[in-house]
Amino acid sequence: MSATTFENVLSKEELEYFQNHPEVRLAKSSLDSLSSGKIYFTVPITDSIRDNLQSRFGLSLPAIIPMRWIKGDTVPHVDTGVSTFKNTYLVYLNDSPGELIVDTQSYPIQSNTGFVFNEGLSHETVQTENVPRLMIGPMNEFAEPVGNIPIIYFATKTDALNQQNSLGGNYNSFTVGSHDFLVSDIPLPYTSWKIASYNGNPYSGNEVYNNGDVLTNSPGDYYFLYPANEYILCFHEDTKILTDQGYVPVKDLRKGALVKTHLSGFIPIEAIGHSKIYNPANKLHSKNRLYKCAKDQYPELEEDLILTGCHSILTDTISDDQRVKLKEYTGDVYVTEKKYRLIACLDERAEPYEVEGIHNIWHFCLENKDKYMNYGCYANGLLVETTSIRMMYELSGMEFI
Repeated sequence: MSATTFENVLSKEELEYFQNHPEVRLAKSSLDSLSSGKIYFTVPITDSIRDNLQSRFGLSLPAIIPMRWIKGDTVPHVDTGVSTFKNTYLVYLNDSPGELIVDTQSYPIQSNTGFVFNEGLSHETVQTENVPRLMIGPMNEFAEPVGNIPIIYFATKTDALNQQNSLGGNYNSFTVGSHDFLVSDIPLPYTSWKIASYNGNPYSGNEVYNNGDVLTNSPGDYYFLYPANEYILCFHEDTKILTDQGYVPVKDLRKGALVKTHLSGFIPIEAIGHSKIYNPANKLHSKNRLYKCAKDQYPELEEDLILTGCHSILTDTISDDQRVKLKEYTGDVYVTEKKYRLIACLDERAEPYEVEGIHNIWHFCLENKDKYMNYGCYANGLLVETTSIRMMYELSGMEFI
């Protein structure tokens, strides 16, 4: 069979607990205003309900579980979620006309009946006549909500492709930047996004979508997004850049300001902008976070420098291990103004910056006839790279000033 069914999952008292719970009634009132649709919410469960569900489904459940009111038929779809998972679990809590179809097998929608089926199986509901139906779930084995979630956000492209470490998602909208749930209490810190995967398939396009844009969609579509500035090289807003006027805070620079380069003299700023990044309070090494270059590790620094993990420090030499990892992280080993580009997350001298929160980050590109070329500049005294014109305009997702 396509799904395993469980009858009489809950006792009469346990069914009444859900049907009379204030959160359930509040969600139902929201659904009543819709001609069709779904409302996701969560409800705390009693110890007896948790023991019952754990025993029936072989799960380890938290004290709060996801639920859903839904009205109308659902199109054929494959469940998605914030994590990679093996099974979908759901329990219908009231009777409804129509049928649940999993793969090619049909099941009546009956109160107090549970279903478990493998991730990746297409399913739908038909002929439900817009009668509201109440469900525990659908959820995965981690008690995370799953379903036809239009947009799920991730911090990196790798996470999006592997469906791990989600930031949150949209249950009912294809509007970029909106969200119905977050994995943590921290709001989405990014203002622009790219598509890593569309309907389960890796996406080859390179378009940037800003918060508020609406993705092209049809019933059943879903997107996995990652920040457009995942690989952008940026400075913390307190960074000072060497110019013809001395060291100037990067946030005070503007188009046309003359920046001191390593070998090319003073070059005007072509464009400057800012964005945001969420930085965790841990020591884990990753590209998409901030790093600190401390004065005791970089003698040329006048003060500590904070920059993103993909921002390159310019150096005369790199180790064999760094060469291998640079090719893995960036595709090749690159040189700027006769210096190797060593991204901060691969420089043993740089350490993860442990100040948690959403930080403003800035960068600029300098005038050049070749949009792919960049320069070396001096940030707090350390020689680092600038970004290219192409990277700034086409890939950064920054807000220009």
